[in-house]
Amino acid sequence: MKTRTYIPVRASQIRYYRRVPLFFESAPGVFQLYKPAGMGISEVRLDEGLHPRLFIEETDRDEAALEVHRGFNQDIARDIREGDVAGVKETLCRLVEETLAEPRAGTIQALPETMGILVSGYSDQPGVLRTLATISTKDYSTVIHSVNVMALTLSFCFFSRLSLPETRRLGLCALLHDVGKTEIPSEILKAPRRLTAEEFEVMKAHPAIGERIIRQVSRLDGEIVQGALEHHEKLDGSGYPRGIRRVSFAGQLIGIIDCYEALTNEERPYRRAQDPLDTLRIIKEDVERGKFSRRIFEKFCYSLV
Repeated sequence: MKTRTYIPVRASQIRYYRRVPLFFESAPGVFQLYKPAGMGISEVRLDEGLHPRLFIEETDRDEAALEVHRGFNQDIARDIREGDVAGVKETLCRLVEETLAEPRAGTIQALPETMGILVSGYSDQPGVLRTLATISTKDYSTVIHSVNVMALTLSFCFFSRLSLPETRRLGLCALLHDVGKTEIPSEILKAPRRLTAEEFEVMKAHPAIGERIIRQVSRLDGEIVQGALEHHEKLDGSGYPRGIRRVSFAGQLIGIIDCYEALTNEERPYRRAQDPLDTLRIIKEDVERGKFSRRIFEKFCYSLV
């Protein structure tokens, strides 16, 4: 008889589980049903913590991830309706954290629905997205960076009057552009210093890793895959991972916004976060060198106003 494996669930996510049954450990290694499929746990019990540590069966992992994702989407839609921008960002960060923690667990498949909620919710008030991108958070990370890049990308798309389908694709591309960093060793990703040449070579693999992950776990549009693969490429061929000169629109756009967001928000031991205007001057120098598209850069500048 095959032994069942149980996985602990985060307390903050228990409220989202209805279809997936939950279990508790009644004795070491002995698990009993706490909540059957099709039922929820009362808000009072959740708010007061009147429940034991809960688990799901490993065989329910993918369905559980999707159920939590659907719950996040409902919270985002509610916060957009209520004008709670900080609530939207907090939930988005939790959602992206889940996705990056296990990108192969099926959660990437649910992201198009999230993007549809954001695009429809903010299409008539694009300025809110710039606010979303500038709301400070306690710890800067790949998660925060990805959400900020997505918000700035959607703002650019609305300013440029791109179609809603194209806006959804580019927003999703921005949200997933760094998914490849999930396979970069933590000691390199979070190094409190400049990377060595050898470490930087490892880091430079993340766009290609991201492309592979997206292709393996989803049927997303090719433009999204290109954005993940090409956001560090440059028009003069000096970028990576392939050193190409013909870079997709998605790759060029996410590349500029990725650079802007990182320079204005990410504190490093060897440099402080830059003022937005100073950052635009730095990027403009790369435009003059032929690394970035002047047309896309100028339009991005206008979208920030």
